[in-house]
Amino acid sequence: MAEAFHLEILSPERPFYKGDCISLILPISDGMIGIMAHHPAMTAVIGDGLVKFRLPSGEERECMVSKGMFDISKNDARLLCDAAAEPEKWAEEAQRRKEEEARIEEDEKKARMDFMKTQLSIARTINALKIKNRNAAHAERPLS
Repeated sequence: MAEAFHLEILSPERPFYKGDCISLILPISDGMIGIMAHHPAMTAVIGDGLVKFRLPSGEERECMVSKGMFDISKNDARLLCDAAAEPEKWAEEAQRRKEEEARIEEDEKKARMDFMKTQLSIARTINALKIKNRNAAHAERPLS
């Protein structure tokens, strides 16, 4: 029987999996890599793609992940990614992330517009003060 190692697949939304597994296949920046117990310590950039892992019971599980990092040392592996979901739920997850990104972009656009309006208001106020000071200085000068 194959030896197990601890695996965590984590995204900001929720942990996808925490437990033991006996093998793991994941997409890294330059291809795919397989991991088993006692794999040498390593850190890698992961890309979007399918992750497959086998549980000690023999059950095979899959999940789709988006970019992130993978780290393994001392039989403890962590896959940190932007999103993780079952393949059949990936389209829903991708749509939810797309909507969230659009909302964030709209909020940033609104914040930039508010900032520019504030800058214009400050510039108008400074200009009005300069004109007031110039008019006051002219009014104080005696006529010759």
